Amino acid sequence: MTLVYGDLHIHIGRTSTGKPVKITASPKLNLENIPGAAQEKGLGLIGLVDAACSGVLQDLDILADSGKMQPVPGGGYLCKGVTLLLGHEVEIANTTGREAHFLGFFPDLANLQSYARELAPSVTNPSLSTQRLRMDGDTWLQMVRAHQGVALAAHAFTPHKGVYGNCVRQLGEMFSCPDLISGLELGLSANTAMAAQIQDTHRYTYISNSDAHSLATIGREFTVYDLPSPSFRAWARALQGPKGGIIATHGLEPLLGKYYRSYCKTCQLLASGADPVSRCQACGGPVVYGVWDRLREIADVSGDLPKKPPYKPHVPLMMLPGIGPRTYGQLIKKLGTEIEVMYTVSLGAIGDLVGPDVAEQIAGVRLGNLPILPGGGGKYGRVKKAEER
Repeated sequence: MTLVYGDLHIHIGRTSTGKPVKITASPKLNLENIPGAAQEKGLGLIGLVDAACSGVLQDLDILADSGKMQPVPGGGYLCKGVTLLLGHEVEIANTTGREAHFLGFFPDLANLQSYARELAPSVTNPSLSTQRLRMDGDTWLQMVRAHQGVALAAHAFTPHKGVYGNCVRQLGEMFSCPDLISGLELGLSANTAMAAQIQDTHRYTYISNSDAHSLATIGREFTVYDLPSPSFRAWARALQGPKGGIIATHGLEPLLGKYYRSYCKTCQLLASGADPVSRCQACGGPVVYGVWDRLREIADVSGDLPKKPPYKPHVPLMMLPGIGPRTYGQLIKKLGTEIEVMYTVSLGAIGDLVGPDVAEQIAGVRLGNLPILPGGGGKYGRVKKAEER
């Protein structure tokens, strides 16, 4: 068995011909650049969640025909030293009209192409990312299963299109066969303890992925898998149970998430206190609901939480004060991948290269004791600077 670091939620900004896919993503986030950026982060398994978009499918076909993307036994493709899983993010509305995002992953191009053809009449623009489907959740789930796929709930707890954060308290309110969902993506503002406050989530595997919209944000969240080899089937088996091959989830420290606490845009006030906030604490007006607040509101577990793989709060190098492109480049060039720098390279070697302040901050990440100003309302939190501590 081999430890594999995986980030299964990476968007595509542009096709090889420059056509937009994920409108809000960086144009540099393309099939040419993604594998190299993933390797720099230390990832061995990545998921492309716009693979079923028409222009991306054409690019994948070209890569496969040219031999630059080789099929892997068990499903998936090897490209520039990284295993790619082909996925598709969609938006589905429940009976109340509220929408949530879901991910389907497929073992090979043939199944993905067949799925895309069948799905096409139910989307407005098949060339663009995360389209709202003109079908119910059960129909989509059955379509994914019919094409040998695996379905996940994307960023399940966020107020922006998260199924628990925006739609329902139980997946059975959205699907007649909720057990066909194989896992929940925790998202940037939640962790395992927060998610486990909801009884309905206990039957699902939790994973962490970045939802990357740029090359820099690849790997800001990742999951550590113990797999016989990086492949679709090995990964799918890892989702099947508590001993299925997930060693740990490394999610962004929830306080750094841009929807951690509720936020009033009128008063520019971030919620505080021990109780969930659904109306502004100053003016009484509406708020952008925080993940912490939403989960506290719908929590229905007061006793022991289920045993899950450990959650380790992660802070990407570039979110540490004083680390810019130059320092980042030095660390990666001299000491290894970003994951290695953050977790395995000696602090002495880091200090010798870029100074004790950086080494001290990385030690804080490893110990989980960095002081952080929380985020909310669409604005990320940040690590406090030395003079603020």
